[in-house]
Amino acid sequence: MRIAYLDCFSGISGDMFLGALVDAGVSPRLLEDTVAALDIGARLEISRVVRSGISATKVDVYANGEKDLPREVFWKQQGHDHAHEDAREVFWKQQWHDHAHEDARGESGHAAAHEHEGAPAHHGHGRSLTEIRGIIENAAISSTAKATAIRIFEALGKAEAQIHGTSIERVHFHEIGAVDAMVDIVCAAVGAESLAVEEWVCSPLNVGGGTVQCAHGTLPVPAPATLKLLRDAPVYSSGPQVELVTPTGAAIVNTLSGRFAPFPAMKIEKAGYGAGTRDFPEHPNLLRLTIGEAGPVDGASTLSSTSNDRITVLEANLDDLVKYIK
Repeated sequence: MRIAYLDCFSGISGDMFLGALVDAGVSPRLLEDTVAALDIGARLEISRVVRSGISATKVDVYANGEKDLPREVFWKQQGHDHAHEDAREVFWKQQWHDHAHEDARGESGHAAAHEHEGAPAHHGHGRSLTEIRGIIENAAISSTAKATAIRIFEALGKAEAQIHGTSIERVHFHEIGAVDAMVDIVCAAVGAESLAVEEWVCSPLNVGGGTVQCAHGTLPVPAPATLKLLRDAPVYSSGPQVELVTPTGAAIVNTLSGRFAPFPAMKIEKAGYGAGTRDFPEHPNLLRLTIGEAGPVDGASTLSSTSNDRITVLEANLDDLVKYIK
């Protein structure tokens, strides 16, 4: 059985997962064609980088000409100085809100305003899960990849709906955040399918630490949505005190991974490294993806996977050996 193992020693984010896919052999052209099929004004930039001395693939998303930024850069551009913040890879612009009056109109016929006091001017209209499903369904990708991508989005929506006490259909993605998320999630589904893996296995996840700044204030890591998505998953905190597992990364693991375990017995075929944005001192900011054929369930080695030889073990107890030797 062909399996894939996600080694999340530095967490996981959407773009780290895409980088690991490409580094492990997924065609960059496949992901670029997938982005084009979405037709949402986005593109990918794929490059080679080095993290703590290890070469890896970095995937950046450009939405309407704007590069996906680490969260702390975005907030500084909005007039906030959060030097201690995390380097969230994807969801820096994703704001979830309960638009209870999304279609409500006043007597004048103008749509009700949805701007939040103090919110950035570009906040505007968000995309509902229904809209996102429609975009994915209309994309020229396989039905299997569509179903996987929609399940990942639904996992995100369900987590946020539970946190905010609303329904999944009333949870909205910020306009630009929805583009970033769609690219990451749909490319993740298409790339994962192309590997023809029968089982995804995940290591315990390093969630990082410290706090994360978001539209709802400063919150401890893991962020609320991430915590919901990682229910029943083995997690720990080590290394940089920043957010290492993003909601997108958690949703991908939540949807793809069938189990959590140490490195499984396998005949290794190939491996790839996906890079995060930051280069932490003495901590490789990488996600490792290893692909191969599963070995024996108990981890025992064999001389040949095709051998039909039978091995017989003879055992005996010698209780009075000393007496007979004398």
